[in-house]
This record gives sequence, structure tokens and C-alpha cells, in this order.
Amino acid sequence: MFALVGFPLAVRSHRGGRSLALVGSLAILVAYYLILTSLEGLALSRRIAPALAIWLPNGLFAGIGGALIWAEARGTAPPTLRWVWARVARAGGLTKKAPAVTHAPGGPRAPRDSTHLVDRYLIRSYLVFFGIALGVASVLFVIVDLLQTLDRYLRVKPPLLYILQHFLYRLPVAVYDGLPVVTLVATIFLFLTISRYHELTALKAAGVSLYRVSLPILGLAILTAIGAGLFQELLLPALNERGEELDRVKIRGQLPRHLQLRTRIWFRSSETRFFRLELLDPVTQDMHGVTILEIDKDFRLQNRLDATVAHWTPDGWEFSQGALREIGPEGQVSTVPFVVTALDLPEKMDDFTEIQRPVNAMSFVELRAYIARLQESGHQVKKYLVELYSKLSFPLAHVVMVLVAIPFALQSPRGGRLVGIGLAIGILAGYLVVHYSAIAFARADLLPPLMAAWTANIVFMGLGAALLFRART
Repeated sequence: MFALVGFPLAVRSHRGGRSLALVGSLAILVAYYLILTSLEGLALSRRIAPALAIWLPNGLFAGIGGALIWAEARGTAPPTLRWVWARVARAGGLTKKAPAVTHAPGGPRAPRDSTHLVDRYLIRSYLVFFGIALGVASVLFVIVDLLQTLDRYLRVKPPLLYILQHFLYRLPVAVYDGLPVVTLVATIFLFLTISRYHELTALKAAGVSLYRVSLPILGLAILTAIGAGLFQELLLPALNERGEELDRVKIRGQLPRHLQLRTRIWFRSSETRFFRLELLDPVTQDMHGVTILEIDKDFRLQNRLDATVAHWTPDGWEFSQGALREIGPEGQVSTVPFVVTALDLPEKMDDFTEIQRPVNAMSFVELRAYIARLQESGHQVKKYLVELYSKLSFPLAHVVMVLVAIPFALQSPRGGRLVGIGLAIGILAGYLVVHYSAIAFARADLLPPLMAAWTANIVFMGLGAALLFRART
């Protein structure tokens, strides 16, 4: 069935090369599995026959493939299909035309105008490669996510609207995480292309240096870094929170995290007060098996309260079936049992039900405030400091990828797209090895958190700058 669809499309797009073939294949796979998943959900809800749900996608794509083969055999491909392939080829620069040379009425263009034309050409070509890489990355994410969650969708049978909302919240986050890779791939492919077709040589012969050619691409990388930073601060936390709520509550049918039962909790509310809870029930506003410890500045126990149940009311806490013990300076213990007692404590139920969000779901400002609260309570915050500084270094990775990609791409001027993909994988692997090694050193107290977060950027920025300065300009 896939062969029936793929063969005529391959014949029609034979000039598109491997990249266009890869994009087309991924698009066909996504369309097929989206239709299959939707129909299986309808079959499980008994809206259509199971046999129809299983065989309809195969029949639909087989019919499309057969029609395309028949059209190709007769040499009468549908006009719409010809128009689509022509637009894709033109957008991807797959059909090159000799640029028309025009001059202003007063004579040839000034050098400044020519440089602006070169800038526009480079920016347009870069954005084409950037868009293709972004599209491929998005399609790959959708396919992988569908493969991971297909069993859950078939078991839970959520409405199609919830599945679409899931991708609406998750896809922008995945694109944000993969944007440095997209920038790297687009830069490598651009400079491989202009080197392979001797466009870079022509620009150098016209007096345009490699640094001047790289300038608009570096400018776009800086704009991408600024946009990524703004997205991280303004949109990323909300998208993660809504995506988590959608997956947990609407699709799986579970309670929100802050309303779920939690067991065996240790909670430090201040430098001198600790809580231990056997069970926390946010729905009933009850805590079971409560122990409250109060210490002095020398970490000596002063008071201990034990209660079977603690219930939160608008007026404060009510403790039932317990005892209050006070430890004197000489170690003497006085015990006061109680059946029901009310205590005025600064802690509220919200302090216990508040769930720490994942670090990657917090903005820089939110994570910094969270670290400050942990420090006030006496907790270790080194691992959070690494994540905090990484939120500053991550946007700069887009600029680093461009600096590294340009000289490496020029090392293989005759390389094709497969060489570009290999270079991208190699550079990315090296960057990740350095980054995660530095993070591991920081967790072992061998590197300061600030240095660990910036090590990969510093190393690869230095490497890229050194290679770029040594390249022939």
C-alpha cells in the first residue's frame, strides 16, 4: 500500500532529491496513522464497524496510489499535484534558475546595493532550509509521540479534540527544545549549497569576505536566541502546565496532581520546624499520622507534637488523638495528651498541597524565586542552580551552533545533503557530550554550577571562532 503511493510520487518528484523524499515519506506516514488512530477510536466506541476501521485507511491510500500510477502511466498527472511539486521545488531551491541581471537606468548597481541583494539571497535561502528542518523535526516528533501514546489512546478512547490539543501544547515545547539542532542543520546545508555551486567563490571574487557572508546568518541566529529566551519566559511554563493537565486529567481521567493522595511526606516549613505526614488527602483537607518537630539553632529538639489526624479549617488546624511533648534544657520531657485541640500555625493546607513543577516547566524568574525559598528553608540548591544558569545559556546555543557549523561545512565543499546530516549529528553529539559531562562534574562538586551550565557554549564558541578565523576569507 505504501509502495503504491510512494512510487508515483517518487517519479513525479525525482528532482527533489533525498530531502524531499524524506519529507514526503514522513508526511504520508503521519497522515496514514492519524486516520488509522481516529478510526480505531470510533470503532472502540462502537460508532463504526471494526473491520471498516482497520481496512479503510489501507483502501483509501491504495486507491490514491492506484490513481496516481494510472495518471503517470498515461502521462496525465493531476494539475494540482504538478502545482504542489512545482511550488515545493521552487521553495526549496531545487530548480535553479540563472538570476536575471538588471541595472538601474543610471548604470550598474552600487556595491552597497549589491551587498544588500546578497544578504537577501542568503537570508531567503537560510529560511528555506530552516523551514524544511523545522518541518521535518515537527513531523518526527508527531510520529514518535503517536507511537508512544497510541496504546493509551486506544485504551482510554479520548475525543479527537483532546488529541489535537495535546499536540497543540506539546509541539511548541518540542520545537523549542530542538531549535538549536534546526539552526545547526539549516546553517550547514546553506554553506554546503553555496560552496557546492561555487556561489561562495563568486562572492569572494567580487570582494565579499566570508565574514561578511556569515554576518546575516549570525544576525538571524541572534534573533532566534532572543525569541527563544522570550518564549522560555512567557509561554513555555503555561504550555507545559496545560499540557500536563490535559494528559493527566482529561485524557487519563486522573485527579490533578495537587489533589492526589500523597504518603510519607517530610516537609521543612522553616529553619526550626519539620513536618512528617503518613498520608495527605487534599480532597478532605486532612493529614493523617502527623508529627511536628521544633528545634533550636543548635539543632536540639524542643517540642514534638504527634496526632492521628489534622484537619484544616478556615480558622486554622484541628488536631485529634495526640500528645504534645516539651523537652526542657536538662532533657526533661513533659507530655500533654489531647483528644481535640486547635493550634494557630503559620502553615496552611496550600503549603502542603503545592506541587513542585518540573524545572523545565518554570521560567527563569520562577525558578530563581523557588531556589530562594529553598535556601531560606535550608535545602541544598546546587542542582537547581545548574538548571537556573542553563536557562540563560540555552538560548545562546543557537549562535554557537551557527559559529561551529560555518567552518565545518566549508571543510566539505563538495558534500551533499548526507554529508550535511553527518556533520550535524557529529557536532550535536560533541556538544551534548561536553554539556552533560560538565553537568555531571557539577553534581559531583567538581565544577561550579555557573561554569557547568556554560562549559559547552564556551568550548564550542571558541572552537567555532578559531576555525572561522583560520578559514579562507
